[in-house]
Amino acid sequence: MEFNWSEHLPLFALGFSSLFPLINPIGTALIIEPYFQGIPRTERKSHAFKIVLNCLLLGLFCLHAGSVILQFMGVTLPAMQLAGGLIIAKIGLGFLDAKEDAKQDDNVKTSIDDALFYPLAFPLTLGPGGISTLIMLSAHAHSTKLTQVSMSMMAISLALLVVLVITYFCFAYSHDLVQKIGPNGSRVLNRLLAFLVFCIGIQMAFTGLMHMLHTSA
Repeated sequence: MEFNWSEHLPLFALGFSSLFPLINPIGTALIIEPYFQGIPRTERKSHAFKIVLNCLLLGLFCLHAGSVILQFMGVTLPAMQLAGGLIIAKIGLGFLDAKEDAKQDDNVKTSIDDALFYPLAFPLTLGPGGISTLIMLSAHAHSTKLTQVSMSMMAISLALLVVLVITYFCFAYSHDLVQKIGPNGSRVLNRLLAFLVFCIGIQMAFTGLMHMLHTSA
């Protein structure tokens, strides 16, 4: 079966646009930069790769097992969209109110080697919002024709991979980002991405609610 981009590009775009502000490569790189202070460039790249690899494995597991879990628990796609949207909106609202300096100070206390999965990969990079989005996208892919499921899952997986590749470069060169953007620029960027996360969550919740009302009518 050939991969038809014209059919799956919208799903890829949805996955990318949903995951990018939630993973927030640039903003998260600024948050975890204190972990990398004093580390040579080669080791920095190695640590960044391990963090991204952990996120990829966790994300693929949630993506491919998400629909099975939903079916086992008897949860419908609209309900998942509504609940996931509310969670994502809450996370975005929390990012808007977050105090970044305090968050960084707490994270610096842990050794980088002991923190590659928790908290750097989860929940700082791929957190509850990203996992909820992947499960929602998985359920959306399985709601299509059976012959298109594997292609849809491939499109979502590719979107996750592209976001994580961008994340790797942001993490590997986080020191350069901090110097170029500066503290004020990083605050503005984090707030903008946080607002996008909030809007995406509201849109997901609204879509799920409309589907539930339409089904019950």
